[in-house]
Amino acid sequence: MRRCREAAAGGLLVLLLAAGCRTDEAGTSGGSSRPGGTPGCRPGVQATALRGVRRDIQVGSEMRSYLLDVPAGPTDEPRPVVLAFHGFRGAAGALRRWTGLGRAALRAGAIAAFPEGYDGVELRGFTGRGWNLEPPGQTRDVAFVRALLDALEREWCVDRRRVYATGMSNGGFFANLLGCELGDRLAGIAAVAGSKPLAGCTDARVLPVLLIHGGRDRVVDPALARGAAEWWRTTNGCTGTRREQHCTIGVGCRADVTYCEAGQGHIWPRPATRRIMTFFELHARP
Repeated sequence: MRRCREAAAGGLLVLLLAAGCRTDEAGTSGGSSRPGGTPGCRPGVQATALRGVRRDIQVGSEMRSYLLDVPAGPTDEPRPVVLAFHGFRGAAGALRRWTGLGRAALRAGAIAAFPEGYDGVELRGFTGRGWNLEPPGQTRDVAFVRALLDALEREWCVDRRRVYATGMSNGGFFANLLGCELGDRLAGIAAVAGSKPLAGCTDARVLPVLLIHGGRDRVVDPALARGAAEWWRTTNGCTGTRREQHCTIGVGCRADVTYCEAGQGHIWPRPATRRIMTFFELHARP
């Protein structure tokens, strides 16, 4: 597993489509005969959609949970996956509701998973639910995400070439961190109101990156996000930049790096969901 030593604050069984909770076992995913597909790809079934169903998953000694949206359709069609991480003292349901990411993913034919952070994260003198970004605790949440991806691949038909991570604030920092920690499984990341240079990231992979930040953010200094954009441009071998409205776009990059800074504060701006989904749709692993 790749480490970042510095950072800031599913086959388908039709009978399981009923609303409610279930427990998944963490494990190792296998292969599939479908290009880009996973063991969950099973022919001959048309599934109805899941919307905001809560699932539990055992990760080591911990029970973690997430909300899940899955589009209707054939269960042997590989689907993209979007992982979305809430902010500090936030919750998966709130992020899903006010960003509209669950609806947007269903429209795009993608699976969306909204993991819950854990209670006990310490940030700026406060304690609450979130994502631990500092070593050694960061491995706790990275292990959760790996186990979650394994579980999704076993249960659903996942396109391994199109797995993405996004998040807001503390969740944005975590999505940015996963660009280092899970570069072997992600096809792109997008962070809103939370990113910084990953100075301790060794052996980083080239990865498409979209960073969205507010110039009036008084919670996370915009300079951190600008530094993150510069770090990713260096990592992705960009040779320059160009401006497009309020975005700075890397030029000559091995993978796209886009940094957008408008006049908002510490919020998820209304256009962000559409921009993020469009960015993800344009990028897939080879």
